[in-house]
Amino acid sequence: MKIHGTESNTCLMEEIGRRLRGLRVRSSMTQQELSTRAGVPKSMITKAENGTPIRMDVLVELMRALDCLGNLQMLLPEDELTALEMLKGKKSRLRVRHTKNERVKGSDWKWGDEV
Repeated sequence: MKIHGTESNTCLMEEIGRRLRGLRVRSSMTQQELSTRAGVPKSMITKAENGTPIRMDVLVELMRALDCLGNLQMLLPEDELTALEMLKGKKSRLRVRHTKNERVKGSDWKWGDEV
């Protein structure tokens, strides 16, 4: 299954579980061996492989034990300036702030008693 971003969280977790299981099996590891290498309970590996949500730190430990932690670079690439932005002397943005007019303009929420 290709992940497009339109899937439900349940579908995504099941796909992540399938991929983790595939990596583990290709690495010729049992769940118990992965548990020992990653330092997480075997029950967490079973849950993850079955598509149950797990904590992010557990996922990171599993990825580290499966030697695929470098794949996080593709998942969350660094925010890099384009060449044009560097030439203009721009710096990486650390936060976003809208002016008061932008906040009011963008809001079409109403109380419901307007005529």
